[in-house]
Amino acid sequence: MSLKWDLSKIVDKKYAELSPEELLDAPVHAIKGVSEKDAELLKKALGIKTVRDLAESKYVALAQAIAMIAEFWEKALDKKYEDKSPKELVDAPVHALSGVTEEDEKMLAEALNIKTIRDLATNKYVFIAQVIRGLAILERILKESKE
Repeated sequence: MSLKWDLSKIVDKKYAELSPEELLDAPVHAIKGVSEKDAELLKKALGIKTVRDLAESKYVALAQAIAMIAEFWEKALDKKYEDKSPKELVDAPVHALSGVTEEDEKMLAEALNIKTIRDLATNKYVFIAQVIRGLAILERILKESKE
């Protein structure tokens, strides 16, 4: 099954016919609103040259992770896991997250084969839900830009 996306509202018209996969290797200024000067600054600052570089930047990922957990970090973990490093936590059982019980963990394992924090973070259904959320946010942004 091939999907066709109309990306003309979010990418420069020169790149509008490219597939999302092809767009990943386009220069970052292919994104509407990012100028060639902006792209040069991104390249100098963080080595970002392509749309893929921007999407996969470790600095972006770190910033997003920090922003996502900032509000609730102090209460994020079960006491038993508070002294663990993130590297150790990814392979910890899901009930290491404060508010997730061992019974909840059993249900997650049964439903989506989620047994560890890594499983929860990388589950394909979680990813699909996030993509849908991202598209809904994008739709709102585009609607607001028309107003």
